Amino acid sequence: MARRRAKDYQQQQPDNRKQKPERPRLTKAQIKEDIHRANRQEGSPGILVFAVLAVTAFIAFYYHILALQGMEQLTGGVSMLDHRLGGFDVADVEQLSGRMDEAAMGQYNFVHITAGRIFPIMMALSVIVVAVWTLRSKLAKWIAAIVGVGYAALEIWAAITRETALLDTTEANVALASSLTIAQWLILTFLVIGIVVMLILKFIGRNSPGLETSLDPDREIP
Repeated sequence: MARRRAKDYQQQQPDNRKQKPERPRLTKAQIKEDIHRANRQEGSPGILVFAVLAVTAFIAFYYHILALQGMEQLTGGVSMLDHRLGGFDVADVEQLSGRMDEAAMGQYNFVHITAGRIFPIMMALSVIVVAVWTLRSKLAKWIAAIVGVGYAALEIWAAITRETALLDTTEANVALASSLTIAQWLILTFLVIGIVVMLILKFIGRNSPGLETSLDPDREIP
């Protein structure tokens, strides 16, 4: 019986060495598709956010345009204290108070306790949902929530002080109501700008993955 050579024996042995798996290569097109797929999965939160913003915009239109401006029909065209963005003094309050009878004051109070409560609450909710949807930092989300809730409390308080100033026109009441009115409009302006900026940054972040180059879109990325 012929002896088997060592070389022949080695050739018949299976190669048990583990082969190193090849690392998958990603192309720019594949990365874009993954990003778009993730964005589609985010669709439901986005719809909720824009629904809240739409309701807030509608309440704002009803409160400031329909209700408060409609009150001018009861005051002979004199604007309400709520729309004095630059504040007001005792003479302004006395002029408006002289044109508002008991029925007009009742209507003014009704507007404040309905749309005047709903609008700042919805505005605070809008700030919160947009911040939660767009911001990554928990600290930033908490700051946005605190500012939104603070604005809602401030506007409700300001509405109460304006009614108090009309019923009891003193220097202290008028000064407080005027200061709070100015503050509420300033904060509202910053909140609206903040919401717009957060939405723009969210839109840019979703549509600019940071991989846009002038190279072939099928270029392999190691």
